[in-house]
Amino acid sequence: MKLSSILLQIIGKMHGERSKNAALYILRGKKSGQTLSDVKYFNLKPYFSILPKVEVEEYEEAIHLLQKEHLIEIKDQLVFITEIGFEQLQQLPSTHFKGWSYRGKELLFFRRLSLVVQTVSNIKNGNRSFLPIESDRTIQIFVKRFFMNRPLADPEFARQIGKELIKAIVQSGMSEEQKLIFAYRLTGYKNAAMTYDQLSIELKRSPSSIRLLFLESLHRLLPIVEHKKEFPIMSSIAADIRIVEDLTESATATKKLYLQGLTMEEIAAKRNLKLSTIEDHFVEMAIHDERFPIHSFVTERDVQAVRLKMKELQTKRLRVLKDEFQALSYFQLRLILSINTGGQDD
Repeated sequence: MKLSSILLQIIGKMHGERSKNAALYILRGKKSGQTLSDVKYFNLKPYFSILPKVEVEEYEEAIHLLQKEHLIEIKDQLVFITEIGFEQLQQLPSTHFKGWSYRGKELLFFRRLSLVVQTVSNIKNGNRSFLPIESDRTIQIFVKRFFMNRPLADPEFARQIGKELIKAIVQSGMSEEQKLIFAYRLTGYKNAAMTYDQLSIELKRSPSSIRLLFLESLHRLLPIVEHKKEFPIMSSIAADIRIVEDLTESATATKKLYLQGLTMEEIAAKRNLKLSTIEDHFVEMAIHDERFPIHSFVTERDVQAVRLKMKELQTKRLRVLKDEFQALSYFQLRLILSINTGGQDD
């Protein structure tokens, strides 16, 4: 699994509609109105925020590789997938990312799990004085509470954790390589976790490939253990990891004020934010709420006209649509786009 392969899948969906950096913003989980809209417009929820710390240099290198292999081309700042690229895309194995559902919190789950495994492993071997793998106080407190009223010193408890984890891993459908990476990333008694760089040398893969494989393994594992009676321990560790609110925190605050009867201008003033930011929030609301009152902002006639033009021109580019409907604002066009698209849940 390579970054370039992930990019090819993203670019394949946005084919000719966005600039090359649009995919970077999706991978990083940028919370701008445009990126959040693109995630929904192009059904890219699986890839949202899967690489929040990806460097520009690494991203550019992957883009250059795709260009060098003639899989993509850039024209007028827009990225297109070539015929060869489409052929390559059909041959890529399916991925199982659920970026939108976790948005980085899958790593919080693993950090909790790592400290639980380290603690149980050391206690089982009679070592009560060890340096915790996690220095984050929030995670330490979570794990301490997790162990409350649980038989930490009982060897059977340690075996139960192991049984649950192994069963969940098997059910998750991870590849053998992913199982190996997952195991090596855990810390046990006198056994430190391996870094991505160390695993890269061990498995003869790039660090970014190791990172992607590991992340996908977590996205495979979490849906298995969440809220299932057969995994009581794992589901406790996974508590509150899945994102249940589609709206960003700031958009949620805006929505509350809107429901109280405030206008967009009043909300902007009250929250000391730019009107354009509030517009972003309203587009978010329209994307995720089928009951959003879009006709308070644009007529049904305009909605249908824009939809027909989108179909005729086969485009979702705002600039193109703006040229066709100069009387409509970019905000109104984005609202229409937001209710004109379906999307995956993950």
